[in-house]
Amino acid sequence: MKLKVVKEKFEFLNPMKNMERDTQIIEYREDPLTGTTCIFNPATAEKAKIFYGSTDREALRKFAEKTKESCFFCPKKLETSAARFLEFENLKRGEAVLFPNLYAAFHDSVVIVLTKKHFLDLNEFTPEIFENGISLGLKYLEKRFKEKKIEYGVLGGNYLPQAGASIVHPHMHVLSSKVPFRVLKRMIENSEKYHRENGVNIIDDILKERDRYIGKFGSMELYTPFAPLGNNEIDGVIRKRSLLELKENDIKDISHLLTEVLKFYYEEGLSSFNFMIYSGALNGKDNLYCGIKIISRQNFKQYYTNDIWYLLKILQESLIFESPEETAKKFREVLKRRK
Repeated sequence: MKLKVVKEKFEFLNPMKNMERDTQIIEYREDPLTGTTCIFNPATAEKAKIFYGSTDREALRKFAEKTKESCFFCPKKLETSAARFLEFENLKRGEAVLFPNLYAAFHDSVVIVLTKKHFLDLNEFTPEIFENGISLGLKYLEKRFKEKKIEYGVLGGNYLPQAGASIVHPHMHVLSSKVPFRVLKRMIENSEKYHRENGVNIIDDILKERDRYIGKFGSMELYTPFAPLGNNEIDGVIRKRSLLELKENDIKDISHLLTEVLKFYYEEGLSSFNFMIYSGALNGKDNLYCGIKIISRQNFKQYYTNDIWYLLKILQESLIFESPEETAKKFREVLKRRK
């Protein structure tokens, strides 16, 4: 697989080095699957320490406690505050509850409250929490696929305000539509084009890139993408073409992976994250395997800088502070220690 990368040199007199000449090498990378580009400069690792800082755990717990009283997702209020479907009862499994989103995105939009607990630090999530939520989400997608002929769907989540969550209480979303979402559309198109030109699935060749390959994880194979969508991105793929093909063991593996990655993030001093579980068309017609993407976001502290700025929001370039090769190496070592 030919990976697209352009390297450029940036030189200046650095006041941090007594005004000596400083030479930095910037890499512009393009991801073969998503088609998105990212910028990596090893020197920004120092900036990341300032930009992200360290998570203020004490402030985080105080914030969580402060928001608990008014939380609509906590058990006492959820029964009366949750929207309801017209055609059927809200879906439940364990402590997880699925119901319509008050402010729908795309054709169909639902929320899944994952647990009765208002706040969990990243090392406190369990596989069962995600398993219940993901199972409900897939059950809902299957229902809508049969009833409304929905063609595309994703499961995803934001945790804490720094990751875009408007409510602290652990929850996730399901989006479905008759048209593919922007990144999903690019992934489908790039997968189809690669298959036509090379006769193999694009993921099979991506997984051959050993510097970013992490290893097998149950029914999944793990890797870090060449040009990540966000920092500390960990990806997993299952060789099935529709989310509706996922079985109980697949759901367990995805849920276990999420908890392992969150523990890894916690050990790295991180506190917020986004994730997405995806596939091509729900009828399995596309050449895109099922997968999951997990990225870290800005750390919780009283005063912080938002990590989405014009470079990402308008120019739509991704900036990473650590190479995906290094992230893969670190997470490989973490999984080895936990075996």
